[in-house]
Amino acid sequence: MKYLEKFILIIFSIIIIIEAVGVILYSTEMLNIKPIIDKVIDFLIANKTLAITVGAILSLFGLIGMFAQSNNSENIKTGLAIKSEKGTTYITKDTFDNIIMAIARNYPELRNIKVETTVTEEGIIANIYAYILPDTVVTTLTSKLQENIKSSVLKQTTIEIKEANIKIKGVYLEPQKK
Repeated sequence: MKYLEKFILIIFSIIIIIEAVGVILYSTEMLNIKPIIDKVIDFLIANKTLAITVGAILSLFGLIGMFAQSNNSENIKTGLAIKSEKGTTYITKDTFDNIIMAIARNYPELRNIKVETTVTEEGIIANIYAYILPDTVVTTLTSKLQENIKSSVLKQTTIEIKEANIKIKGVYLEPQKK
């Protein structure tokens, strides 16, 4: 539907531009519209089927354009809107990133944490990239972290995290003091 909406907008924009230029030329007496209108009317009378078809198509485009609803795909990429009877709350992608980063920083076993969230129509996908300290049990740590992220984000935003992916980039070795 997105491409049809764009097509309709382009067609009607072209029609409006042509009409605007015609009005400007007519008002400055640079264009005499009477002969053009007479030729168009004669053509439409001679080709009634074509006139009816074009009129029906333009009417249909007009109705589609009037009643089409834009899907906020740009908003989906940058955040999420929560609608209630009191109004709409918009939670940005950065907010989700910050909430998840705060949760991940509570784990002393993690270093150099980076969080990326993706807002899709299906839900929020969180990717957490980090290094771990030596002797860390990865499955225990990641399981706790995933559970904590999902429950904390749900509690703070009422939005459920679809996926909390933990990507261990390596083992962090503390720099040796000399």
